[in-house]
Amino acid sequence: MGLAQSGAALAVILALMITPARADVKFEGLSRTTEKVVRATVALVDEPCAAPDARVRRLYRRADQQILQALEVYGYYAPTIDKSLERDQDCWRARFTINRGPRVKLRDVRIGVTGAGQSDSALAGLLAKRDGLAPGEGLNQRAYDAYKATLASTAQRRGFFDGRFAASRIDVYPAELAADVTIEYVSGERYRFGAVTLDQDVVNPELALSYVDFRPGEPYDAERVNELYIDLLAGGYFQNVELRTTPRPAPDLDVPVTIVLTAAPPRTWKTGIGYATDTGAKFRLDYLNERLNRKGHKLEFNSSLSQVLGGATLSYRLPRGSPRDEWLSFETGYKYDDPADSRSDEFRLGVKDVKRRRGNWRETRSLDYVRETFQVGSEDKGTSDLVLPGISWSDQPRLLPPRPRKAHRLSFSVSGTDEILGSDTAFLQLESAGKLILPLWTTARLLVRGDVGWTIKDEFKDLPFSVRYFAGGDGSVRGYDYKTLGPTDDTGSVTGGADTLVGSVEFDQKVVGNWSVAAFVDMGNAFDSFKSMSLKTGVGAGIRWFSPLGPIRFDVGVPLDDAPDSFRIHITLGPDL
Repeated sequence: MGLAQSGAALAVILALMITPARADVKFEGLSRTTEKVVRATVALVDEPCAAPDARVRRLYRRADQQILQALEVYGYYAPTIDKSLERDQDCWRARFTINRGPRVKLRDVRIGVTGAGQSDSALAGLLAKRDGLAPGEGLNQRAYDAYKATLASTAQRRGFFDGRFAASRIDVYPAELAADVTIEYVSGERYRFGAVTLDQDVVNPELALSYVDFRPGEPYDAERVNELYIDLLAGGYFQNVELRTTPRPAPDLDVPVTIVLTAAPPRTWKTGIGYATDTGAKFRLDYLNERLNRKGHKLEFNSSLSQVLGGATLSYRLPRGSPRDEWLSFETGYKYDDPADSRSDEFRLGVKDVKRRRGNWRETRSLDYVRETFQVGSEDKGTSDLVLPGISWSDQPRLLPPRPRKAHRLSFSVSGTDEILGSDTAFLQLESAGKLILPLWTTARLLVRGDVGWTIKDEFKDLPFSVRYFAGGDGSVRGYDYKTLGPTDDTGSVTGGADTLVGSVEFDQKVVGNWSVAAFVDMGNAFDSFKSMSLKTGVGAGIRWFSPLGPIRFDVGVPLDDAPDSFRIHITLGPDL
């Protein structure tokens, strides 16, 4: 340990030694929430054991009034308090036993908005919701304050910058155990977007301005400004984004927007060494040029090498209109997949048109030429040429924390081909996949995952390996090896299925720092048809470390349907969605 570390440790020890001991002050008869408020209000709680006796007794006498003030926040105006104060040679102790008594209830609640905001949808939604302020509910002054703050902030975000409260009060009648609430908000006029000024020398001005989806004169909405900020950062061109909004009062009643952008590094290389149980040791080499030119064209190369799965892809992307809305991508690549019973070598050349739809939905139209050499189980080695059109829709957040507590992704896709297009076989394939992350309590989450695929085909044996379905492995049914679930041939080799269904439910509990523990149940399989569906189940538990590079998962899965005495270790790296 160095001198600096030794000094810091000594300082911590000394601080602990000189921290004065505090007395024991207990409150009985209160809910957890109410006790927190009372503790924060009663000054006696903070007094150390060494406090002078006269000061302790003075604060002890004041505690009744302070408790009453704290309880009035939640509508308790007639509590009874029994208390005691003791002192021994070490310290003093105080006890408060509180009977809160009857609670004041809300009787007449009048909340309204006048002015232009009266017809605003967001403000109308707040008027209809009124959490904690409905007649018959117990008085809660914190709910009242929170509602006022939400109403004012929502009005500001919607462009009502001159809004004010004409009246806001709570009239309490303790003898009647009743309280009336009055909130009158005068919104004023709604401001409009003003001129947009751009300060950047990174890409063509037309390209940068194409991110802006609002025009001068449209009603102001802070959410649209926030979406613009996210889009500019996610676009990859800019490292820093500054949006300046300065409301101008009457007679202008507008909000000019100034966008200040600084360039992100255009070229990045990434190399890595990892391990996953599906692939074994894995080596990666990636290159990305975010800005080939001022038109915003991009070039990306991705490659990976492992014993089981790997390949390389090269893509050239260019925006069509706004980069936030539409991209055209030309791609080529090679991929190999070598599970226990099969082998596939695939060359792909294609084009994709990606369009942004409503919200985070993306529509991708694709056309690929695929040449694949494959051998599945004991089947003869084959070569397949496919001209494969497809369309897909996906909904997924663009920016997420390492351990999101609430999020979702959802996708649907349709692809297929026919001999008339020049393919060796004909089929139609429909797929859907989704994942949902739900908060349970502050430190716990529930992760639900599902995948389904359905193939309409002429002759199944004509289908190449890449369009057959298999199950088992890290991202499928844990407890089983990679792609070892599915229909088998006479030799017992897995040949894949025309349809698949996989689902998972996982409980994740944070324990300390960036670590959490998990328990899961996975179920699924691949099969010839849904009529002959037979699902396999795996259960297990694991550890999660949310590292700077992303979540690392260590799971132990146990198969319930085959070899129940066996288990499989799964190690994976990647985001939760």
